[in-house]
Amino acid sequence: MNQIELDGAVFDYIERGGGEPVVFVHGALGDCRTWIRQCEALSGRYRAVSYTQRYFGTREWREDWPRFGVRLHADDLIGFIDKLGAGRVHVVAWSYGGHVALTAAAERPDLLRSVLVYEPGFPSYVTDPDDLQAYTDDANLMFAPIFAAVKAGDTVSAMRVLLDASSRRRDYFDSQPAETQRIELDNARTLELLVEQSAAPELGCEELAGIDLPIGIAHGELTRPMFDIVSRAAAGCVLKGWHTTVPGVGHMWPDEEPLAFAELVSDFLS
Repeated sequence: MNQIELDGAVFDYIERGGGEPVVFVHGALGDCRTWIRQCEALSGRYRAVSYTQRYFGTREWREDWPRFGVRLHADDLIGFIDKLGAGRVHVVAWSYGGHVALTAAAERPDLLRSVLVYEPGFPSYVTDPDDLQAYTDDANLMFAPIFAAVKAGDTVSAMRVLLDASSRRRDYFDSQPAETQRIELDNARTLELLVEQSAAPELGCEELAGIDLPIGIAHGELTRPMFDIVSRAAAGCVLKGWHTTVPGVGHMWPDEEPLAFAELVSDFLS
């Protein structure tokens, strides 16, 4: 495990291989360990780096840190890339991390070579009113029980509900490998921050279209409506875009089939 110190926080990261740098950005309930298998799979061609975003992982929180949210995490991503000293990087992000990566790309494209996002979760690029209503209906259905569990002080139950809702499978947590369960349990505490996060930066369709970088958007054929709607909307906005629908998979696919996801990353980078 390596560390970078930045703005009052220590960022743990792992890296594998050499070549053009690829920085992985995890989503909710994740940390740098989420991407280890993908980094190893890509290490023959790339310098694959996975870091833990602030508040995630097992480190203690500091009271003087800025509020949890995309604004903070995008600033941290920009600072991390700068401190990494690897020059311009490719960024690969998943779910919550997608809006973080796209915000960083919009604000500091000089630091990036490209961005690939699997199923971004924020609807700011959705312009069709019917799609936006469908997104809102599905998001309310997904998050209402999560908010209730967090309000009751039970972040482990909230974690289980989030995983069931994201995967569209009952008792999903219990079906996973022990190491994946450990990562999620370590990060369950962040759900109290996630549900009360600061407002995300306004990043609409026009801003996405203005990013002068290759941007890839991928989503699973079987994912739930909110992720499908946002993914298709984002893909329709980007001008230098690459979009694919992965057959037979859902939101949790990057973790379920890390080698297949690494192959998708390799295809995009090629």
